[in-house]
Amino acid sequence: MRRIRIIFYWLFHTKNNIGFIELLKFLAKPKVDTIAKTFIQSIESIDEYYKVTFHNLSRDLYWPKKFSISGIYQVTSETFDTKDWHYYQHEKTTIDKGDILLDIGTAEGLFPLAVVDKCTHVYMIEPSQYFFKSLLKTFEQDIEKTTIFNVAVGAKKDKVFFNEDSLDGQISSNSTSNRSIDVETIDTLIGQNKITYLKADIEGFEYEMLQGAKETITKNRPKIAITTYHKQNNPTEIISLIKSFVPEYNYIVKGIHGEEPKPVMIHFWI
Repeated sequence: MRRIRIIFYWLFHTKNNIGFIELLKFLAKPKVDTIAKTFIQSIESIDEYYKVTFHNLSRDLYWPKKFSISGIYQVTSETFDTKDWHYYQHEKTTIDKGDILLDIGTAEGLFPLAVVDKCTHVYMIEPSQYFFKSLLKTFEQDIEKTTIFNVAVGAKKDKVFFNEDSLDGQISSNSTSNRSIDVETIDTLIGQNKITYLKADIEGFEYEMLQGAKETITKNRPKIAITTYHKQNNPTEIISLIKSFVPEYNYIVKGIHGEEPKPVMIHFWI
C-alpha cells in the first residue's frame, strides 16, 4: 500500500528530485531487513543489549533489548544503503575527514559509529535513557572524541514528558508519560564549540530545534541533513528558517514519504 501511495504522489503531487528510473528501482527494492542483513555479520545477546557486528565496520553497536530487534534492520538500511531516501550522506553532505558532527536524535548511534573515525569530534543528543546507556557502551573507547547529552532540544529551555517505552521517542505535555526531561537549545549545548555537520531526526520537532540553533548554524554554516517527513513537519518552513539564518545555503529535497507527499530528507550545504 505504501508503494502505491508513493506512485500516486509521484504522478500527481511532487517528485522531490526522484527521477523515473530511481522510482522504479525503489519499487523493486527488497524489504529493509533483507537489505540490512547484507551489512550485519551477527547479532549476539549480551546482558541487556544486543551486540551487533557489521561486515563494513571495525567496531560493534549495542542495541537495548528494551526495543524490538526489527529496529536494528531499519536503521542499518538507512545508514548504509546509499539508495535509501533516508540516507544522510547526499553527495553534497558527506562526512569528510576532520568533520565535527552534531547528531541530534542519535538513538542507537549507528550513524556516528559509522563515521566516528573520520570525525575530529562527535556530539550526540539523545533523550532516551535506554539509548543513552547503550551509546555510552558503544562509544566507551571514544571518550576523548565524543560528547553525549541525555536531554531533549527545542526553541527554548523547558521541561517535557518523555515516553521511554516508545522507540520513536515520543515527547508530549502529558504527565502520564514515563518521566520529565530537560529541554535545552542547541545554542546553549554547543556554545562556542565548532561544528561542521548537523544531522537531525527528532520525530517532528526539527523546526523547534532549529529555532534554538540559530547562533550555531549562523556561526558555523555546517552541512545539514535533516528529516522532514514526520507529521508535524512543514518542509517549506524548515527551508525558509534555515535560509533566513544563512541565505547562501543551497539545498535539495529528497524522497517521498509514504503517508504524505513530503520529502524524506532535506540536505543543505554552502
